[in-house]
Amino acid sequence: MTFSARLAVGAPGGTPRILEAAAAAPQRWTIGDSSGGWLTVHHQLIGEGCFPGERLRTRITVRQGASALVAAVAATPLRAGPPSLAAVRITVEPGARLIYAPGTLIPHAGAGHASILHAAVHPAGGLAILQAFTAGRTAHESPAFREFRLRTALRVGDTLALDEDVHILPADWPGGTHVVASVIALGGWPPAASAWWNNLAASLPFAAAADLRAGGTQVRAILPDYTAARTFFEAAIAHLREAPLMKFCSSPGKLPETGPQEY
Repeated sequence: MTFSARLAVGAPGGTPRILEAAAAAPQRWTIGDSSGGWLTVHHQLIGEGCFPGERLRTRITVRQGASALVAAVAATPLRAGPPSLAAVRITVEPGARLIYAPGTLIPHAGAGHASILHAAVHPAGGLAILQAFTAGRTAHESPAFREFRLRTALRVGDTLALDEDVHILPADWPGGTHVVASVIALGGWPPAASAWWNNLAASLPFAAAADLRAGGTQVRAILPDYTAARTFFEAAIAHLREAPLMKFCSSPGKLPETGPQEY
């Protein structure tokens, strides 16, 4: 079965708030903290994870001038059985910021899953995506899943910044409780430059940052366990919330004078 959810956040009067929120179970939105100019919205899956054969479709839009953190409240177990699918489409308008942090995916023995993420951010907006995958926290999880696929297509304006298709089989996984983490930052704000991540990544045992096209960067890391990954993401989110957008002009034919210039 297919279950859909959509969320739109705007900032009428300068204060971020929900403009639209709709969801069909098992998906659910709950409003969290609103401070420092950011609105936190939690995306939940009722019933402890993604179940066999489910098709979850989610659309998130952040309107001009709004800043939103959309995050899961916990990791997302992937249950054994016919493959499940989670498809997410994100739009970030000029002058808007979005931090998207879905739960760490944990495939159980016999699970198959595909995640599809399409996102478009205006060059004068900011988007950060924090994703993690681990093949096991308990004995029955690792490495007995069937397969996992992560399809990602990201655009800044009209430019394709990242087009990636990752296919993971049990033979590819080293076993244990390692977590593969990925942070992608795009748009017209400091986190879109790889140098911005130097201090955060310095304490990680295995991490590397690479610049993307269209003014963006991707940080990949292998962490020893789920707790370490969660600690890293919490620190990253705290820093991202402090990152400003660069100034942009109203003339559509003129690029900003500072910040990432390759659109």
